This record gives sequence, C-alpha cells and structure tokens, in this order.
Amino acid sequence: MKKAISLLLCIVLIGTAFAMPAFASGTERKEKCPIIFIAGSSIDICDAEGNEISTGFDVLTDDDEGDMTTDKIIETAMNILKPFLLEGLPFNKWDNYGQALYEELAPIWDETQLGGDGNAKYGTGVSKAEIEEWDKKAKTVNTGSDGTFKINDYKFRYDWRLSPYDHVDRLHQYIKDIIKTTKCSQVCLVGRCLGGSVITAYLEAYGDEGLVKKVFYDEVMSNGSAIVNDCFSGQITFSDKHIQSYLLQSEYFGKKGEGIDLEGVSDLVLELAETAVDYMTQAGILDAVTGSIERLYERLYEAFMPAMLRATGIGTWANYWCSVYPEDFDKALDLVFGKEGTQSRKDNAGLVEKIEYIREHIVDAKPELYKMFSKEYGVEIGVMAGYGLANAPIMKHYDESSDCVVGVTDASFGATASGLFGTFTKEYTDERVALGFEKYISPDKKIDASTCLFPETTWFIKNKHHDYGEAYVYLAEYFTQYSNVTVSSNNRNISQFLVFDENAPGQFLNMTEENMADGFWITDVVQKPTFKSVFASFIAFMKAMWNAFADFVKNMF
Repeated sequence: MKKAISLLLCIVLIGTAFAMPAFASGTERKEKCPIIFIAGSSIDICDAEGNEISTGFDVLTDDDEGDMTTDKIIETAMNILKPFLLEGLPFNKWDNYGQALYEELAPIWDETQLGGDGNAKYGTGVSKAEIEEWDKKAKTVNTGSDGTFKINDYKFRYDWRLSPYDHVDRLHQYIKDIIKTTKCSQVCLVGRCLGGSVITAYLEAYGDEGLVKKVFYDEVMSNGSAIVNDCFSGQITFSDKHIQSYLLQSEYFGKKGEGIDLEGVSDLVLELAETAVDYMTQAGILDAVTGSIERLYERLYEAFMPAMLRATGIGTWANYWCSVYPEDFDKALDLVFGKEGTQSRKDNAGLVEKIEYIREHIVDAKPELYKMFSKEYGVEIGVMAGYGLANAPIMKHYDESSDCVVGVTDASFGATASGLFGTFTKEYTDERVALGFEKYISPDKKIDASTCLFPETTWFIKNKHHDYGEAYVYLAEYFTQYSNVTVSSNNRNISQFLVFDENAPGQFLNMTEENMADGFWITDVVQKPTFKSVFASFIAFMKAMWNAFADFVKNMF
C-alpha cells in the first residue's frame, strides 16, 4: 500500500514539475487595476495667469514671442565676458565673473527658479485648470470596463521642479478618489523620467497602506542620473570621440523632432559641423582643444557652475536632486549653494532643507528602499531602460551607454554595462555563464541584467531615445494590466533585450544577432585613426566647407 501511495505521489510530483512552466505562462490574466501616469518635465509650467513659461534655453532665441532680441543677447554676452577677459584669464580672479554671469542670466529665467524656501516663485506651476480637469475625472469617470485600463485614463499633474514630497499628500488623495470611482482596491503607478521620483517619494510616505499593486519605472531619474550628478558636483570632462558620437545622434534624432531640435538647420551646416569634428577627432586636434577647455574649466568652475545652475533654475529644482549620487552629494550642495555658513547657503536654507530630506529618505536609502516596497509592501516593480546612445560628452561618466538622458545602469536599477563603444570581454561572459547568468547577458554583449535590483522584470531597449516613441506605453500597460509578466514568463514572447523600431508593433523587436548592431552614431566614429582615415576626413572637411561656402554665395544673389 505504501509503495502504491509513493508511486502515486511521484507521478503527481513529476506531473506538477512538468506542468508548472505551462501553468506560469498560461495563467496570465487581465487584472482590472487603474493606471495613474506620472510624466516628467514634459508637463508645461505656467505663470499665475495660466500662460506657459519657458524652462529651457529657447528663451535665448530671437523668436516670435520676443523672449530676447539679438541686441539684448549680445549685450548680455559682453557684460559676462568683461570680467572673464579682464580679470579671470589674466589674474585668475573669477569672483566677479561668477557674479556677472548670475546677474545677467538670473532675470531671464526668474520665473523658472524656485525660491530660497523651496517653493515656486510668483505662483508659477502646472495649470490649475489642468489639475482640476484630471481631479474631476478621477471622481466622475469609471473606465476599464473591458477589464483593463490604459495609461491615459488617469494622469497626475504636478510641478516637477518641486520636491517630490510636496506632492505625496495630493497624490494619496488622488489615488483614493480613483479607487472609490473605479471600485478597485488598488492602483498601478507608471512614472517616466522625473515622475519616478514622485512614485518613490509616495511609496516611502504611504506605501504601507497597500493602495499600490504595481509600479512601472520607465527611464526614470529617481535612481540617479550621471548628467545631473556630474554637473551639480562640477565634474566636467570632455571626450572627442563621444562629442563626435553625440553630434551624429543629435542630427538623427533632432530631425525627427526628438532631443535637440534641429528643425530649420541647413543640411550643409550640419554636414560641415560633422566633418569638422570628424577631421579634428582623427587628427587629435579636438582632443587637444577639449583638453585646454577642461583645464580652463578647472580654474573657473567654482564661479561658472553654481552661477549657471542657480541662474537657469536647474540647480534649484529640488526634484533633480534625487538624481545626485550619495558620494557626491556634499560636494554638489557646497558647489551650488555655497558651504555651510555662507550667505548663499543661508538665503536658500528652506530649499536646502527640502533637498536634505530627499537625500535622507531617497538618495541614501537606496537600494534597500525599493526592496522594502517589494518585500514589505507587496508592490510589484517593473523597469524599462534605454541604451545605445551617447551621454552628454562633457561629463565624467561620458562613456556610459544611455538613452541620451539617463545612463542604463541608473535607469535599470543596477545593470552592468560595457560602455558606449565596448563589449564585455570573453573572460567576463564566461564567468557569468559559469555562475548561471547566461540568460541575462544581452546578445550584443553590452548589458548584464543579472546585477539589476529586479532582473526578472527589467527590460532594455537598444537605440531608443529618452524622448522618442511610445514603446513604454505598450510595456507599461502590459506589465500593469496582466498577471505573471516577467522576462522569463509572458504570453507575448517579449524578450528582455529589445531593439527600437518605430515601425514595429509596440515600437520594438526582440534583439537577435541579426538586428543587434550599434547605431551609426557609434560605428561611424573611427576608434583607431590611421593616416588614411585622417586624410580622408580632411578631404571630406574641405569638401563640406566648399559646399557650405557655395551655398552661402548662391543665397546672396
């Protein structure tokens, strides 16, 4: 009898073992759970009357709105250059230069800056009408009758410049309103870019109440951003090859209306700029030039960087401080606001206090904070990160592969990356394979997802610009609205490593050895210049100069 029972148990266990994979993929089902979408800096900032204000450098253009005339731009530049030329360069005295820089630029971006108390000036912020519109929808509209919700059903609008903790109480009420309206017990949160910081702050403050079922972090800055960190802490370094790569990809995405807007820029001008940088890179000229600029910056950065960051408002945007690395935080605070006891630090005491709160509750708390969300609060976390594009070529972390805004290691919560131009060594991949992590190595040998905080729910899209495409919508809705969605188990056969394709369903394809190639902005950069490559780039440069000159002459007549 015992033998018969043992045999029966063995059959059941064996059958269960074989059935489990099919069960895991087959049980994927719709989960009626409202999505609240929290965007980043794409949300318009308005003045007290509801008129949009500029938070970018377009205020320096002589456009139809008349932000600044050409004469005013020239006058401003000369006022800044006087102390630079007369005191800085000859006598290494930069205090007056920094002061002149701030005094000339600060009025231009006055409405953009946060005040010393950490609040918006003059009543600026997100349009009250827009906030009221979405608040009303949260209380009156019951969507999701088909069993699932869409990202655009509910949007949380907020002033992305402020500390994310300034928004958590209102977001908490917004979530409760939607739960009441939809008669669902929980919601899902999807955050893009700066929106991720709001989600992290909310979960840190209210996560223990159990109102959030799933979170999808899409290319967020809340886990760090090298470009913010390096600029805030003054760690500026130039790279000639990365400048060339950045220029090539800027032309490509700029013409598509993403990233740097190059609409209206002559193709001949772009060609001339590219071939000039190409020749200078191959000949080693650009390296020498950037080296000189770097040495100059080292002399004046304590005057230049804080003046720029405070004048343009960027350094005052508390939300951006979520992106500063713990090891550089003190240096960044001292650079932007001055050391403890200085007048500048006192003038910004309220803002610095909010920034220190972010540091304590988010920056220094990672990664244990996210583990707590997952283990103690039961929040399922999905992540999407882009890579394959050059980071800003003026920063210490210029070689990190990115989506042009956030580095892939930060956006993915810890992936190991090979760098923009490199791939993993055979020794590295052999070691990871031996440890059983082969499936987490990307086909192009540039990403190791095994070191991510959530390796089973982190996806990567190669050659996707931070601002480009709707790929995040497809993945975010799929992850939040269906059960059992991981990189190893999903009914749509979406692999962990994807390649961006604007013409594909969901705007991406599974990465294969056939489609994994780097973009031309990487492959067109010659890594080891030869006499032949230098000569060829010089000829191309001269040809581009002639074409630009001929076009200029033609347009004169």
